[in-house]
Amino acid sequence: MFNTFSFTLALKDFRQTRRIYKDIPKIKERAMFYPDEIIQEVRAQNDIVDVVGSYVALRVRGGRHWGLCPFHQEKTPSFTVNTDTQFFHCFGCGAGGNVFTFVMRFEHMDFVDALKLLADRVHFILPQPGSAPSEGRKHKERAQHAEYNKVAARFFYENLRSDAPEAVQAREYLQNRGVTDKLQALFGLGLSPPGWDALLRHMTAPGDISPADLHTAGLLAKGQNEREHYYDRFRGRLMFPIIDTGKRVVGFGGRIMRESDKEAKYLNSPETSLFNKSSQLYALHLARRTRAKELIVVEGYMDVLALFKAGFSNAVGVLGTALTARHVQLLRRAGCETALLLLDSDEAGTAAAQRSIPILLQGGLRVKVLQTPDAKDPDEFLQKFGPQRLGQLLAGARSHIAFQIKLLLQQFDMDKPDDRIQFAQEAKQCIAHLESKIEMKAYADEIGQISGIAPEVIFNDAKEQQEKTAKTEEGFFPAGAPRARTRSSKEDPGLREARKALLHLALTHRAAATALGGYLAPEEMGDGVYARLLAFAYENTSAPADVVSRFETAEAQQQAAEVFSKPIAYASVPEMEKSLNEMASIIKIAYINSQIEQLGGKNDLNAVKSLALRKKSLQNQYITLSNG
Repeated sequence: MFNTFSFTLALKDFRQTRRIYKDIPKIKERAMFYPDEIIQEVRAQNDIVDVVGSYVALRVRGGRHWGLCPFHQEKTPSFTVNTDTQFFHCFGCGAGGNVFTFVMRFEHMDFVDALKLLADRVHFILPQPGSAPSEGRKHKERAQHAEYNKVAARFFYENLRSDAPEAVQAREYLQNRGVTDKLQALFGLGLSPPGWDALLRHMTAPGDISPADLHTAGLLAKGQNEREHYYDRFRGRLMFPIIDTGKRVVGFGGRIMRESDKEAKYLNSPETSLFNKSSQLYALHLARRTRAKELIVVEGYMDVLALFKAGFSNAVGVLGTALTARHVQLLRRAGCETALLLLDSDEAGTAAAQRSIPILLQGGLRVKVLQTPDAKDPDEFLQKFGPQRLGQLLAGARSHIAFQIKLLLQQFDMDKPDDRIQFAQEAKQCIAHLESKIEMKAYADEIGQISGIAPEVIFNDAKEQQEKTAKTEEGFFPAGAPRARTRSSKEDPGLREARKALLHLALTHRAAATALGGYLAPEEMGDGVYARLLAFAYENTSAPADVVSRFETAEAQQQAAEVFSKPIAYASVPEMEKSLNEMASIIKIAYINSQIEQLGGKNDLNAVKSLALRKKSLQNQYITLSNG
C-alpha cells in the first residue's frame, strides 16, 4: 500500500534500543535443527490446498476452498483453506495455521516429523546437521524404494484381476473369505505370479532400473552361489501392500496360495531403508481416517480385512512381530487414546497381550483386552457369529486390569487360604498404579469378592503402596522445577487484540516494525509466542505462512496464525499511525503495570516510583509514519 515510510520517534531511549536488539538472538533460539530456508522451501513446494485436499473433501466457494473441519464434529462446512495466504482456518473451532500446523494436528506429529513427511511427499531431500553426504543418498534411496514398491503394487494388483488360472483361484479364495472386490481395491490387494522372474522382467524392461536396486528395495532375492542371479522374492502369493501414513507403499506381506511345508504361510518384505516391520502397523493409514479415540489392535492381515468388512474400520494389525514402543508412538499420532487388544484366544495370543500391556501403558495409552470365545481369532469369530455378536463383545471389553486379574486367578486355588492371600497380594499390585480412586475401589471390590478378603483392606493397601511410590519418584525431580506455561484464560481480551493487531502491522509493513524498534521490546509483549513474533518483525518481514513455520508446536503455530487470520486495511498513513500508537500504548502500559504489580510485594518503592514516572512519560512519546 505504501512504498516507503520515514519516521520520527520523540524521546528515544537509545539504551533501550540497544538492549532490544541484543536480546533478539536469544528470542530466536529454536528447538528445530533445520535452517529457515529449508523449512520455507518445503512449505513452498507443498501447496496447502493439495495437502489438505488429500485429507479433507474441499469445494471452491468465494475464492476459497471449504470443507468439514477434521478437528471437530460439524454438519455445515466452516473449515476454509486460502491459496493466497497458504493458511487454513476453521470458523467453528478456531483451528488455524499453515501446512505444517495442519499436518502436525491431523497426524499428531511434532514439527520435525511433519517437516519430514512433507519433504518426502515432494521428494525433497532434507540435509542433516553435520551429516555426511551419505545421508542425502539414503534419503534418495528411500524415495526410490517407495517408487519401486508403488510400481510393484500396481503390477500385483493388475495380476490379481487377470484371467490367469492362479488369479481366478485367488479371487475365489478372497470371495469365500468375504473379501469383496471393493475391499480388495481399498486395501490394494494383489497377486504375485508363480514364476521366478515375472516382477523382475516387468520392472527392468524399461532399462532404467537394475536388479541390484530392486534387491536393495526388498523386491528381489539373490542367489547364494551366483553373484548376479536375482529372482522374485514373492511368488504365487496373495499380496498385502503395507502403506504408511504418508500413503507410501513401504513393503509387502504375502500369503502363500498353495499350502506347503517348505515355505512360510506368510512372508514379509525384508528390512530396508524404508521398511521395518517393528515400525509399521497394517491399515493404520485407513484406521486413522475414522478419527476414533479407540483403535482395535489385531495380529493378522485377514483379521483386519474381516473387521473392516464387518464395519469396524478402526482396526490395525501388527506384522507378525511383538508390539513395540514405536507402534505405540504411531497409535498416539493417529489420535488413539485407548488400544483394544483383540488377539488370538490361544496361548500365544495371551502371551502377546501380556507383553503388549506394559508397552502400551508406558506410552500413555489406556488398554483394554478381549479374546474371542469359541474361535481362534477375530476372523473366525466373525465367520461363525457375525458382526452384531462381535460388536457386543467389543462394547463390553474391559480394562487390562480385569484381564490380568483373570489370568492371575488361574494360578491359585481359592479354596486354600494361603492362595487367596497370595492372589490378593499380587492382584493389589495390578491396581496400585491406577490414578482414578474410583477405578481402584471398583477393582478392589472385585478382588475382595473373589478372594473373600475385605475390599477396604485391599484398597487401603493399594493406596498406601501408590503413595510410597509417588514419594520415591518425587526424589527424582528438583523442588520448584519449572512447569510449562500456557496463556491465561483471564487475559484481557482488549490487550490480546491489541497485541495481535500490532504484530500484524509490524509483520506486514517493514517501516512500522522499524519505527517500533526503539520503542517496544519483544519481552513487553507479555507472551512467549508474541515476543518471538515481534523479534521476527524487527529482523525482517517474511510471508505469513513462513513466519508461522518458525514455531515448533501446533499450539504455538495456531497462536501465530491468529495474528494473520483477520487482515487489517488502513486507508491512509495517518490512520495506520494512529492505530500503531494506540496499540503500542496499550501494550506498553500493560507491561509496566505488571512490573509495578510484581515489585509491589517487595516493598521496592523507588523502583515502583520509577516505573510510574515511565508510564506517565508515555504521554509525550509518539511514533510518526509519513510518506518518504
